[in-house]
Amino acid sequence: MKHRQEEDDLYRIFARQREEEDNRIKQEFRDEWEKELERLTIRFERELQTKRKRGEDQKVLTLKLQQEREDLEKNMTLRRDKKKESLTRQLLEHER
Repeated sequence: MKHRQEEDDLYRIFARQREEEDNRIKQEFRDEWEKELERLTIRFERELQTKRKRGEDQKVLTLKLQQEREDLEKNMTLRRDKKKESLTRQLLEHER
């Protein structure tokens, strides 16, 4: 019975560690996502002002921004998934 209690305690500790790491990763990616979106928006606004002076089409810039945002979202999602897998693997190795 004592061993069972120790195993349960260890399981709770490891579960808490996994949850804390998962939350930390989510926050990191949320912060990075916000920074990248802000960077894209600033660049878009700057290009928009420059191209207005030249008379270029605003729709082209908007489509370009949307495509860059979609690409960023894909890349961030892939990076997040890889990092989660890696972290999960590390934590499971540690638990053994």
